Amino acid sequence: MKLYKATGERIFKEQELENNPPEGYIRLKLGLILPSVTDVAIFEGKAGVNYPLVPCRMATAAVSEDRDEYGLKLGAKVILNPYIDTAGDTETGYAPPRLYGIDEDGFLRDFISVPIDNIVPFPENVREEEGVFTDVVAIALKTIKSLKVKKGDYVAIIGGSVLNLIIAQLAIYYQAIPILITSDEKYLSLAAASGVYYALNEAKENVSQRVRLVTGGRMADHTVIQALTGVTPNYLYTITAEGGTSVIVGTHTAFTPKLECDISEIAAKNLTVTGVTHAREEFNAAINLLAQKILKFDGFIDKTVPLKESETLFKELSRDGAVSVVAAIKA
Repeated sequence: MKLYKATGERIFKEQELENNPPEGYIRLKLGLILPSVTDVAIFEGKAGVNYPLVPCRMATAAVSEDRDEYGLKLGAKVILNPYIDTAGDTETGYAPPRLYGIDEDGFLRDFISVPIDNIVPFPENVREEEGVFTDVVAIALKTIKSLKVKKGDYVAIIGGSVLNLIIAQLAIYYQAIPILITSDEKYLSLAAASGVYYALNEAKENVSQRVRLVTGGRMADHTVIQALTGVTPNYLYTITAEGGTSVIVGTHTAFTPKLECDISEIAAKNLTVTGVTHAREEFNAAINLLAQKILKFDGFIDKTVPLKESETLFKELSRDGAVSVVAAIKA
């Protein structure tokens, strides 16, 4: 078994280990692995994790042996559920759920053994290039639900990313009207291809004026900002209607870029602001959404490289940004 451990110094330490699964664990061959913004931060040494650590929490795999007691056959494709346990209160306060790739070694490897609870068989007609986004879909779904979106509501979504594109598509599914705001031409194009009618280029348009025009003067009922370097957090209050709701969303608390804005303006407009950084409780619902084929993923992955090129890829993502370039790794 070959795995890659991040040292926090922009290199991976490659290791060879025997893969002798504990009783009740299933041996799997990794399939498609999807690095996230958090994984790149781990590679760079910017995340709050214990080093060295094998990153990556999103992956597909294939069963490496017949396990009739679980109804699993050799070669069966599965989606890996990255959540190790549930969130809850601890003696020191609230604790998020533990995750592969954050709290324990993750999926940047060729083989792994995991409990049966972390294995989800692929729904029919779902491709690996879709299944690998399951946790992103779960986070997007939790975001939409936290906004309590109603039919006809306007949802402004700040920043160009795959997560925000999925949030926009789910807004449409819930019969709301998404407004994606970014200066990234790639995501403006993908938004149009995904059925998002309002995609505003913040580098070329006055966003506040355009949102006012689109919404007939009422402004956005809800605003979503992904916690990314370079986003404009002031949109949180400048384009949200009086009494509206906002969500600041990220992929994990291990790495959340600092965002600064005038909270007095948030208070003045009576806004409700919440955060979303994980979605264990929505993972199964995300699987169902994939099975229904209501989401489009075409063009989301820019490139795929073999596992042995992981370090080269992570250096590229570190340089160019894991949001601007979405890459996958084939184990």
